[in-house]
Amino acid sequence: MRTILIAITLFLFSSLAYAQDHKAIEIKFREAPIQLFEEVIASVSLPIQANTSAEFSKVSSEQGYTVDELKQKMQLLARLYLDTSIKEKNKYTKAESLLKLLEVIGTTTYDQAYLQMLTGRYIARSTRDYKKAIPHYEQSINTILPEQEIKSQLLKLLAYDNLGDLNRIIRQDKPALVYLNQYREMAYQLRDDYFIAQAEASLGSYYNKRDQLTDAVQHYSEALRLSNRQNRPFLKADLQLKIARVYRDLELWDDALQYAHEAAQAFEKLEKNGYRSNCMTVIAMIYANQGDWNQAIDYYLNAQQLDLQNQNITAQALNFHNLGEAYFNSGNSTTALDFLLKSNALFVERKSKHYQVYSDLLIAQVAVADKKWQLADKHATSALSIAEALSLRQEQIEALEYSVKALRGLKQYDKAFNLTDKLIALSQMEQEKVVTKESYTPSILAEQKLKLKLNQIKTEQSQLNKQLERSRIILITVMIAAILISLFSFNQWRMREILSTELAHANEINNLEPISALPGYRGFIEELNTHRTEKPKAIALISLRNQMNNDIHQGLEESSNINKIQMEAISQCFSGKVFLVRPGLFVISVREPIQAGLLLEKCSNAIDKVHGDTCIHMGYLPMPLLSDPQIKLTPEIHFGASQMTLAAALSLGTDKDYFVTLKALNFAPSAIFSPPLYLHLEKGIARGLLKVETNGDKKLILWPKWESDLKFQHSEID
Repeated sequence: MRTILIAITLFLFSSLAYAQDHKAIEIKFREAPIQLFEEVIASVSLPIQANTSAEFSKVSSEQGYTVDELKQKMQLLARLYLDTSIKEKNKYTKAESLLKLLEVIGTTTYDQAYLQMLTGRYIARSTRDYKKAIPHYEQSINTILPEQEIKSQLLKLLAYDNLGDLNRIIRQDKPALVYLNQYREMAYQLRDDYFIAQAEASLGSYYNKRDQLTDAVQHYSEALRLSNRQNRPFLKADLQLKIARVYRDLELWDDALQYAHEAAQAFEKLEKNGYRSNCMTVIAMIYANQGDWNQAIDYYLNAQQLDLQNQNITAQALNFHNLGEAYFNSGNSTTALDFLLKSNALFVERKSKHYQVYSDLLIAQVAVADKKWQLADKHATSALSIAEALSLRQEQIEALEYSVKALRGLKQYDKAFNLTDKLIALSQMEQEKVVTKESYTPSILAEQKLKLKLNQIKTEQSQLNKQLERSRIILITVMIAAILISLFSFNQWRMREILSTELAHANEINNLEPISALPGYRGFIEELNTHRTEKPKAIALISLRNQMNNDIHQGLEESSNINKIQMEAISQCFSGKVFLVRPGLFVISVREPIQAGLLLEKCSNAIDKVHGDTCIHMGYLPMPLLSDPQIKLTPEIHFGASQMTLAAALSLGTDKDYFVTLKALNFAPSAIFSPPLYLHLEKGIARGLLKVETNGDKKLILWPKWESDLKFQHSEID
């Protein structure tokens, strides 16, 4: 029993994998045919020749495949040769050889059905005889109609798709709609969003061609909705192009241009120039419909260049036709006729009667406008003949109108009179057709509207009930979420306020001198960093020589009180801030222009009043240190330079208060204020790059030596 269950499970998994493999190949064929073609070509050795099934079996073994595997590759390769995306030399000849091979090796009904589908495709692609191609597709479907294998369903899907397009091209609208609906039903049976989207898009194209634009938009929108659930860039771009066409016909120009440009960009990334050419054509038509013929011509020419690269003859012919129409409407009938005659010659060569009829009509119209009566009569007659063969009544009427005008111009009044009778008869038939429709259309439309309204009301009621239930659940959920978010937000706000307060307090403490808790060195650095654009006028470092060790001699508490009093006394002497570096050592940020001597005097007087039993030494730096404002020096450099000037002042003795100032001359390089600072400052002073001033004797100044420099000098002496 267990063995049977395992076997069933393996069979189900293998069947699922088999189905997915066929679906993946079909999707890849539609999304990336060139890549699939390259993969198939690389996987087999060509050409393959076999006159019997036994010979083909031998070839399959030699190439490492089973008969079914190699047969599937040959079927796929033949279909790829017949795809417009494949630009292979002599591809129709190669496809024909493969069809003969498949006829020899086909053993199953599926093989026969596939061969019929390929035969129809070959006829449609190579000869453009669409009517002759249709029976082969129909026979393909009838051959495998009862079969439910995934590959048979996909083949029927493909056949219905092609039959819908072929019937639409030859203006057989009713059969086209039947096949397209069957295509859609088959897609839903496969339960694959990709195929459903493709089928909906095909129905959208059908309704678009029949000017049933509302239905077209409905199907395209559904297809686009399904495509958005998948990562299929080609499918999405193709749908954007089709929606652009509908919006163009609805005269929603901005929306049409947006979708067309988005599709063009996507096709450019996918390197699909054929589809990109279609986008250029749609954009050109949008401008043409607005009467902007010059813009239209530019985009038609862009499309023509892409079609030339793509070697798509039919597309080139259609572009010639469009260019002829554009030049005619812009007043250049000579150029218009040149393009139209090129277009017409290609349609005749390729036997594209369904296109040739419109080409002949437009040539006749231009020729009549230019009074080229013989040319007009020739193409009007040709258009009439084709229109009668294709049962196109409106086109027959238009062709007769041009023929009558041409014959009158040629003064062949008898012929013109005869054709006029025929024209009147056809016009009356067309009018009767319209009258007949009007006699029953209103009642039918009213009935349909009532049915649609009833269905719409029922649907809306059902949807409203569902929406009401969903709304209740959503409302409760939102209220709970809002309460939770509010509580969370309030808690976060409280935490933020607490942290902000703590951070501000920590920053404040960080800027205080750690022992005395007075504004210290870090506060000074922060002061310079904060006011980068508004530098102080000067920086002074003041030393109270006899009070440098007060924290030891008098105790920490008493020393801190004295330093606080002294800081307050000094700060009242000028505009600026005072910071305690350590007991007896203050750094000043001066915010007013004041000479070093005057500052020293003011500070000395202030200190004398508050515990002033000491001499004062001051290092003074006028700001800025360098005249070039582009050169930025750090606060640490400023403090280091002031330390050196203070050391120089201390070297002058204690018989009176001394100051030393240091200022860089205009030609001094910025390198003198780079590490090691003392060494560079000493050399700058020696070279005359720095100006030194003092109230003592300059010759007695002993500049501090850089320790590493001293060691170097000692090593040289040794």
